[in-house]
Amino acid sequence: MTHLKNLTLDGRYHDDFYSKSSSMASFAKIETLVTPGWDLSERPSASRDFAKFICNMTHLKNLTLGGRYHEDFYSKSSSMASFAKIETLTINSEDLSERSSASRDLAQFICNMPHLKNLTLGGRYHDDFYSTSSSMASSAKIETLTINSEDLSERSSASRDLAQFICNMPHLKNLTLGGRNHDDLYSTTFPMASSAKIETLTINSEDLSERSSASRDLAQFICNMPHLKNLTLDGRYHDDFYSTSSSMASSAKIETLTINSEDLSERSSASRDLAQFICNMPHLKNLTLDGRYHDDFYSTTFLMASSAKIETLDLSGRELSKRPSASRDLAQFICKMTHLKDLTLLHQFHDDFYSTLSSMASSAKVETLTINSEDLSERSSASRDLAQFICYMPHLKDLTLDGRYHDDFYSTTSSMASSAKVETLTINSEDLSERSSASRDLAQFICNMPHLKDLRLRGYYHDDFYSASSSMASSAKDHDQSRNTSSTLTELTVYDRTLKGWQDCGSMFDNVKTVTIRVKGRTLNCDVIQRIHLPGATELTIRTEEYEDQPAGFHEEPTSLPDALLNISPQLVKVTFSDLDISNSKMELILQAFRSPHNLKHLKTLRFIRCGTDLSVNDVTTACNEDHVIEVEVEHGKPRG
Repeated sequence: MTHLKNLTLDGRYHDDFYSKSSSMASFAKIETLVTPGWDLSERPSASRDFAKFICNMTHLKNLTLGGRYHEDFYSKSSSMASFAKIETLTINSEDLSERSSASRDLAQFICNMPHLKNLTLGGRYHDDFYSTSSSMASSAKIETLTINSEDLSERSSASRDLAQFICNMPHLKNLTLGGRNHDDLYSTTFPMASSAKIETLTINSEDLSERSSASRDLAQFICNMPHLKNLTLDGRYHDDFYSTSSSMASSAKIETLTINSEDLSERSSASRDLAQFICNMPHLKNLTLDGRYHDDFYSTTFLMASSAKIETLDLSGRELSKRPSASRDLAQFICKMTHLKDLTLLHQFHDDFYSTLSSMASSAKVETLTINSEDLSERSSASRDLAQFICYMPHLKDLTLDGRYHDDFYSTTSSMASSAKVETLTINSEDLSERSSASRDLAQFICNMPHLKDLRLRGYYHDDFYSASSSMASSAKDHDQSRNTSSTLTELTVYDRTLKGWQDCGSMFDNVKTVTIRVKGRTLNCDVIQRIHLPGATELTIRTEEYEDQPAGFHEEPTSLPDALLNISPQLVKVTFSDLDISNSKMELILQAFRSPHNLKHLKTLRFIRCGTDLSVNDVTTACNEDHVIEVEVEHGKPRG
């Protein structure tokens, strides 16, 4: 099979399978190999041949090793390590804890592979694995290391060696530490912190809450690493971790911090120290907070807000809905930070959070706001306050609204729209299809924003949304159009499910020049996309919605595309298809349709970006370009999901 790139091998095979594979390894095109759980522990010949197969494959880049192997597998792998092209290796071994020779050979294999950049270690290993890794650390090319060890908590020597391996690798930039480790791991990493090249550190520790010494050493390791920029903390830690972090905050080089703490809600001292750590770090720009914290965390951050250098804040407020004091302090922290530009609010907050935001909106420096609220649909006061916060912020340019809101949110934003500075508005509405008043107010909010340039609509809307948009746009022609969105809005993004209920909006979108249709689902119907009419649009992009499992494709024959696009806008100059399931054959049909006579007189460029095409279609695109009728631009590749 000349095109086989990904192979998963499970089950039982005769020795001849391995010997034949070994002899033909150079012919294989396999790039990814997974062996889930076979047992070769008593088969030396098969183990040697499999090792040769792995090391002699010229295209093998990703290897996942599970199961059990004979000693000869490890010795042969070690001796042939320099031939291996492997870049990513995942190992989960459960039978090496008592095998010193195999463990040494595996360590040598890892450290001597010239292309190995990403290593994930699970399972159990002999002490000699760690001592050999430590002694050979300078030879390793590893850049990303993930370790999940469950058997090092009582092994001091192995833990020290692992720490030295980590700190002495010259290329290691990304480290993930999970599992349980001996105190000596932390005491060894701390004095070696200055040698570490680590830039990104993720720690998930569930066993440090009662270990003061290890917690202090870990905090010092974190703060003393000269290259550490990204830190993710999960798990539980002793109070001394937080007090040490706080006292050393000025030494930390961290720029991005993600914290998920579930055990600080009753710990006032640790919460205060964490707040001080956050506010006193001189380079911290991006903070993501999840978990539960004591009220003292919020009061301390509020008092120290002016010291914080945070520019991006991502908040989950799932446990603040019943805590007015903490909610007020958090709101003040947000509004008093002098560098905060990007704010994401998730889950639930107390009413006092919103009222405080509203009263302090003029102080906020936020430019980008993302809100996902599921609990405001029955809360009129909080909804009004949130609307006022949005409209009063003097620097807010980019707003994303997700979730459910009370009618008062929409009526307040409508009445205050002229005060808003928003230039980009993204709305994902799931509950407006039956709400006429809220839909009208939303339409008025959109139409009356004087700075809105880019609108992105997702979800379903009541008929009154469209009729109000049409009425507002029409009346603007008879009054001061400069204060109406229809004169400033030049970019529009609409999701295909929104288009299914789309109605005429009059002249609301007459000045839109760039339109994007995002498709959710496997099929795209031309009768859906042509429901929107944008007479001035010159650029159209149709693409699969981000994070979809499968790319969308056209339901009808592509020959109907020119007429569908003509209905969108006769002024189209450029059309882009991105991350769609088109493939070579359908692309040829699309090009044939546009090379035939059609009424898109201004169309000059067709672009295909990652639409499942490959180089074999280049002759067709070349012929189109030589016709000088339309220019075809292609970026081959699979659609991104």
